[in-house]
Amino acid sequence: MTKDLETRRRLSRLKTEAIYLSQQFGSVRFDTESGTWFYVERFPISPGWNKTHIEVLIDIPHGTPGYPSVPPEWFWTDYDLRTSKGQPINHFFTRGPSSDREHLDRGWGHFCVHLIGWRPAGGADLMRGHNLITYLNLIAAIFRDRRTLSGA
Repeated sequence: MTKDLETRRRLSRLKTEAIYLSQQFGSVRFDTESGTWFYVERFPISPGWNKTHIEVLIDIPHGTPGYPSVPPEWFWTDYDLRTSKGQPINHFFTRGPSSDREHLDRGWGHFCVHLIGWRPAGGADLMRGHNLITYLNLIAAIFRDRRTLSGA
């Protein structure tokens, strides 16, 4: 498969997922040129944080193989996110290698979430397999269980 075809397939899938996700979250965007990121403007998080909504920017794996065969592992969010009690957040990085400079300079911090058992589906079966909806549901679950993030 040529790189151009892979990119077109990834972009087509991201467009479909954006339609589904916009119904749940409102404003969503994605990289329409190469499909390397996906953005949710107002992602609600559960009580126990210093905010009720955060921005979420998901790094979309690209290359061979890329998304959807390979799950996302990184997402970026508000640099100033804290628990409501001010506890430190595990797996939340506000510093990183120079390759992260662009996002860090824009005021983002990032989480690393490694998924096990990722099984995407395509075409008409898209919703029967893992996708960005699945990934965002995992992010929501992580924020509901603050013990995972705060070490409490």
